[in-house]
Amino acid sequence: MSTKQPQASFGTALRHAHFAFSPSYLPLNHGSFGSHPKAVTEVNNAIRAQVEAAPDSFIVFDFARGAAKSRELTAKMLHCSPTDIVLVQNATVGMDTVFKNIEWEKGDVILCYEIIYGAVASELSWLKIERGVDVEMVECEWPIGDEEMVRRYVDAIRKINNEGEGKRRVRMAVCDTVVSMPGVRIPFEKLVPALKAEGVMVMLDAAHGVGHVNVDLGKLQPDFAVTNLHKWLFVPRPCAAFYVRKDQQEKIKTSLPTSVGYKPRPVAGEEPFPHSESSEFVELFDWAGTVDNTNFLCVEAALKFREEICGGEDTINSYCTTIAREAGDKVAAMFDTEIMDHPDSNMRDCYFSNVRLPLEIGNGEGQVKPENAGTVADWIKSASAKECNTYFQTMLYRGSWWWRISGQIYLELDDIVKGAEMLLGLCERIKKGEHVGAKLSPYHYRPEAGAE
Repeated sequence: MSTKQPQASFGTALRHAHFAFSPSYLPLNHGSFGSHPKAVTEVNNAIRAQVEAAPDSFIVFDFARGAAKSRELTAKMLHCSPTDIVLVQNATVGMDTVFKNIEWEKGDVILCYEIIYGAVASELSWLKIERGVDVEMVECEWPIGDEEMVRRYVDAIRKINNEGEGKRRVRMAVCDTVVSMPGVRIPFEKLVPALKAEGVMVMLDAAHGVGHVNVDLGKLQPDFAVTNLHKWLFVPRPCAAFYVRKDQQEKIKTSLPTSVGYKPRPVAGEEPFPHSESSEFVELFDWAGTVDNTNFLCVEAALKFREEICGGEDTINSYCTTIAREAGDKVAAMFDTEIMDHPDSNMRDCYFSNVRLPLEIGNGEGQVKPENAGTVADWIKSASAKECNTYFQTMLYRGSWWWRISGQIYLELDDIVKGAEMLLGLCERIKKGEHVGAKLSPYHYRPEAGAE
């Protein structure tokens, strides 16, 4: 991997010069919602001004051309055809579109693991209740070795199929590139081919994908994939790429909501609709009603910033991976705890580190009582936002609390150490029971809940 020298030094100076964060805010949680540079904001604002200057002509003619260019640029990064991807608001929209379009049959099983994203878990619950699809969990406990994880997935498929005696079969398997919480890289380059070899459809959740890890869809050829452009690629929120392999596109009969591009499947005795000159899959998602999707047209600006200011993808990757690792090691030493890792895994080959908090569940002095354990993570998030002017993404996983550290080009080690000192202070207050009975906002949003 070759790296180029960035025009601007990474770290605090770049944050103040190129990002719009308040000088008093410490952005330690890039992984949840992302952020984008001021230069990209300026492009986005200019596009919106063009829309308002001539709404009809821009929306009817110019938007489609701009979106096509963004799809081409995104497809190049994902190593796939532009006719195999469309732009949607976020990864959840893409996955839900697949789940609700597939014609599920009695005995169909979807396979996943326990740390899938909360919204995906909810979508699968809906399928189980409303469509009668069985959802089975692979027995994996993190940290786990890469080869062991692949083996358990394959073994689970074979066990279900063999025991089902033709009445139950694994129809689809869901896996990530990088899991949201805890933030760990999945061996998706090995797992996707192994799943395909078992004859199941593969849904690749690459929400933490493009701009974070290299995702080669042309090589992997999953059946379906989603990846957010607003998390790590610096495209304004919301924007994601939704991939459907060409031979599976006939399964996607409608966008959500159903768009003007919808063409009913012909029935016997009826003339089919004229064949579209463009991809029917792309056309289906081109126009799903009036919404402000001008952020879809900012992919080029985001890539320009990454190349010209940051020195390109390899330079960004090297810095973000390194600072996440160094910060994880440093914070684990400060907390006198541990990093989530495994000697036979590449789970840390990403922009996250997960450090165990110095808290224990129990009834002794300084311990968190079991009945109060469920409120700790939410209390930390609320207290950090209100009192520390930052945000700590923490979770309770199998009896321990973990802090997910996000590496990013606008951070340096001292920023994360400063955050760790504040988090240590919050942990001391938890040991004294300050979180018990605390009033949390009824509007508190928990996008990554579901693994606790």
